[in-house]
Amino acid sequence: MAAQTPTKAKFVKTQGLALAVSKATTQDPTAVDLEFANLSVTIKQPQFQGGQSDEIEVTTLASEAKEYTVGLADNGTFSMSGNWKADDEAQTVLRDARDDGEPRAFKSTFKDGTGCTFLGLVTQYTWDAAPNGTVNGTFNVRITGSVKFTMPVAP
Repeated sequence: MAAQTPTKAKFVKTQGLALAVSKATTQDPTAVDLEFANLSVTIKQPQFQGGQSDEIEVTTLASEAKEYTVGLADNGTFSMSGNWKADDEAQTVLRDARDDGEPRAFKSTFKDGTGCTFLGLVTQYTWDAAPNGTVNGTFNVRITGSVKFTMPVAP
């Protein structure tokens, strides 16, 4: 019988992803004194969607074709859907953030130790329900500023 070869695919399992939002407004998503509320207990499907930078035309009379450079990075949006639970601490933070319009820090830590942090403005939340199901909620966040990715510390 042939020996089984290890997988060559690289991946990170979803189970074990820690997702959190800062309880207070902040301008520094990496501040050490921030307290976070756990989003992992209600959120089923987070989605990070990077934005697109503007194209700036730099064509001159000497150009042989149109020439471009890119503008500032637009880091896009972050949406989260899962179980709606109005009295959940993290969902209360998200609704408060929508009401006050102030940025909160968001952080995710994957099972392999990688992660990312960013500031976000909660722009919308919704809930929906259907017979023979549970109430579902969605929160939309506009990322403001840069996104910092971190790698695990080597042993």
